[in-house]
Amino acid sequence: MMNSKKFWISIVAALAFGLVGCDSSSSGGAAGSGGGTAGSGGDAGSGGAGGAPAAGASVTAVHLAPEVPSADDTEVAIFVNGANSGVTISYGETTGRIPLAAGTYDLGLGLPDGTEPLLNLPGVELSDGDDLTVVAYRTNEAPLPVGVFVFSNSTDDLASGSGRAFVGHGANDPALDPVGISLGVDPDCSTLIPGFEFGTTAPAEGMLLDLPEGTYQIGFDLTPDDMNDCADFGPVGVPVTPDVVSILVAVDENTSNDPGELAPELWGIVDADTLVRLINVE
Repeated sequence: MMNSKKFWISIVAALAFGLVGCDSSSSGGAAGSGGGTAGSGGDAGSGGAGGAPAAGASVTAVHLAPEVPSADDTEVAIFVNGANSGVTISYGETTGRIPLAAGTYDLGLGLPDGTEPLLNLPGVELSDGDDLTVVAYRTNEAPLPVGVFVFSNSTDDLASGSGRAFVGHGANDPALDPVGISLGVDPDCSTLIPGFEFGTTAPAEGMLLDLPEGTYQIGFDLTPDDMNDCADFGPVGVPVTPDVVSILVAVDENTSNDPGELAPELWGIVDADTLVRLINVE
């Protein structure tokens, strides 16, 4: 059995890396990579233009905040510099890459027919070649229970045939805070990320996780301090896609926060344009 320390030593490329215009809560993260066609109940998100622009920058918005703005209608609009762009997405959808000229932007989310954003991500500085993915996840804050993760899709210094992986913890049920990210299949398991807290990403800011092409068995462990526990939810085979960035985001579709009423999901975002639900607990 491969323990988590050996796993990290064998696959982590610890490279200095900074996200322009993002604070420590919006740095990239993580273990295991999202990918392609695996998983139960794969729901494809809305497609995008595909491919980063040759000049300028691009931003992808992904809606992974259950029941926002309401349980009956999760459609939100993307705002740029305070104006409604007319681009809308619902839960489980991605805009794909939206090209933008280099500059500083206030990005936000609001109602499709709204004139002002309800959530702002101000002062995002974009340089030529920047390619960011902004993921909305559900929080317990009022009046709009939404937070955002920001990841870079840069593949600078990525070895050919490897994929770059990040993960964010957006499952806001107290029973899932913290959670362990488990690697492997029972009984050959190890804890890849222990004590993974809600609203954070892993690994730490300034670190990258580059993985050889392959399929990694990833799941949720509800006893996150045990380094050899197998998954309580999952595992699911998560394929690493070579030469692109894949992002895993954990959410909880049950918004009541009642004990025992968990509905954790794991979403994979591959190269900004492909969104797949990897774990779906009915």
